[in-house]
Amino acid sequence: MVKVAPVVMCSSCCAMLIFCVIAIPLSFKTLEQGKFALKLSWATQQIDKEVVTNPGLYMVGLGNMLIEYPSTFQNMYFTEGTVGTGSDEDIKRGPIRARSADGLQMYVSLSFQWKLEPLALVPLYKILGGGDQENSLYRDEFVRFARAALVNASSAFPADMYFTNRTIITAHMFDLVQETFNQPDKGLQLSIKGLQLREVALPSEFDKEIIKTQEQMQEVEVAVAERNEQIISMQRDLAVMEQTVLKVVEEAKGFAGEILEVNRATVDQTLVLEEKNAIANAKILEAFDNTTGMDPYARLFEMMQISAVTSHNSDQLVMDM
Repeated sequence: MVKVAPVVMCSSCCAMLIFCVIAIPLSFKTLEQGKFALKLSWATQQIDKEVVTNPGLYMVGLGNMLIEYPSTFQNMYFTEGTVGTGSDEDIKRGPIRARSADGLQMYVSLSFQWKLEPLALVPLYKILGGGDQENSLYRDEFVRFARAALVNASSAFPADMYFTNRTIITAHMFDLVQETFNQPDKGLQLSIKGLQLREVALPSEFDKEIIKTQEQMQEVEVAVAERNEQIISMQRDLAVMEQTVLKVVEEAKGFAGEILEVNRATVDQTLVLEEKNAIANAKILEAFDNTTGMDPYARLFEMMQISAVTSHNSDQLVMDM
């Protein structure tokens, strides 16, 4: 009996040592770069309220574990096939089946980037749990939320607008996705960065009509260009005509001014001549007025008659007075 106790004690120590050698390494967990984590207690199946955000080696205890979540932006694709759609960690689904505002069925291919916020991890785990990449429930629910928001956004625009103005459609889709994944009161808080509208597949009949519409629009653009060219040509001709009219008007003004100057000079000369004649006649009348006993005007007319008779040409019937 005395020899059994040391053996038992030695066996217990060895077992304890072996347990420690095995348990201590298993009590440490490594958090890699690009990951968030929640500490899960194996005994209580409860998580800590603090989120592990820094990569490193952590003592979590034997049996406990770290539930990891991505801390970087992830891609979510809704496309046909997986070629050229990022890494294996991205979420990949087929195109979204939706209807336009005018009721046409279409398949929309797009992608956007999302990232989990640390404050949302605890409520997210309580609602949707954790899990690895293949079995995580929250990833499937994110797909369902995104698909519902995108179907709703697609129904806000007519089909032809997907060929004429995708900028507005893309912005509206981004706003609805952002609103859907930003609901802190429901334990959902994600950062959404960008949304790319890739392809929109519509019925073949509609595609044919779109091609016809585009051809007609091109014809309209050609007609508008020709009309603008004719307008420019007419405006150019009108400008030339206006300059010609201005030239004619200026020339007419110059000619009229010249006539006015000539007439003004002629009138001035006539006035001077007549003034001199009037002065001369006044002097002649004054000379006759000095003749005593005779009417000066009668004497003047008599002298004019004598002068006219003297200078008259007998070949002419009319006498110049």
